[in-house]
Amino acid sequence: MKLTPALKATLVVLIIAGVLFLGWTKYHDFLNRGRQAPDSVKLLNSLEKNGVPDFSLKDIDGRDISLAKFHGKVVILNFWASWCDPCVSEFPSLLKLVDHFKGEILLLGVSADYELVDVQKFLQLFKISKDDIFIAWDKDLELAKKYGTYRLPESYIIGRDGKLVRKVVGVDDWASVNAIGYFTDLLKK
Repeated sequence: MKLTPALKATLVVLIIAGVLFLGWTKYHDFLNRGRQAPDSVKLLNSLEKNGVPDFSLKDIDGRDISLAKFHGKVVILNFWASWCDPCVSEFPSLLKLVDHFKGEILLLGVSADYELVDVQKFLQLFKISKDDIFIAWDKDLELAKKYGTYRLPESYIIGRDGKLVRKVVGVDDWASVNAIGYFTDLLKK
């Protein structure tokens, strides 16, 4: 079968259109690949929308602790370690904040120390209220991984409804005027 010039032109146009279509599809996929949210952002979005995952641990005093137990309270879930200098400098301001609000805010401190004795020695340096502050030891970092925590300190502010309000990475002055104002407003909601 002999191709007419019109048929040849049509075939050339179809081939060029096919190549352009495939090229555009690959380019479009390349552009959209960067628009996918990283897993850490997806996790935070889920914690804000669906609530933070519950857990059950014993604190270093042997008390059972879980987030479900504290539903209706504002909770600061703080991941720290005694060998972490920024964690050490932040810890006193966390204690002051919790003390300032007299039971309206609870602190769940989760230590990533290598040995329980290190946690206990560190805590002996501070006067800690047993009613508002709970300290657990997450030696294998299982709970930290569940929350997407890979750096210390990291804190999760959890609202009365059990949903993530804010994640704080790094050191913060929890007892500053701004922090007190922030938590005062949060407690009014």
